[in-house]
Amino acid sequence: MRISSKLLYALRALFDITFHNFGRPTKVDEIATREDVPPRFLEQIFQDLKAAGLIGSKRGPNGGYFLLRSPDSITIGDVYRAVEGPMEHPCCFVTDDEMRAGCTITSKCVTAAIWRDVTMQMEQVLDSFSLSDLSLKGEGLGLKRDADAGFSYSI
Repeated sequence: MRISSKLLYALRALFDITFHNFGRPTKVDEIATREDVPPRFLEQIFQDLKAAGLIGSKRGPNGGYFLLRSPDSITIGDVYRAVEGPMEHPCCFVTDDEMRAGCTITSKCVTAAIWRDVTMQMEQVLDSFSLSDLSLKGEGLGLKRDADAGFSYSI
């Protein structure tokens, strides 16, 4: 299975927003530095994520990109579909009965059914992990949070 750089960078960026700023506005340059992602490519990826309703943006000195939903409700599958489009398998999408009736290659029905099942299983697995799960994984790996770096305090 091939995973695009676009998807990997999108997941790393959303992990960063979730883990380091708890979903609050985060500047592209900060994300790009921490996650080693090209900032211009990140801006393009964020356009797809905005169009999918996963993130929003705020201008100004305290601006940046932020989550529009809770990290618990954004799944890896949501991110996949936002940047890659719907999951597809390499065979036709009609039902087995329709395939058998209209197809002269009988093995095509068998392989199409398998690929449809694989695609459905992949989608279920990706939809079972949320951004919160990624954040917990980061904590489990002992990653240090940088959330306090963006705050300024005055007394």
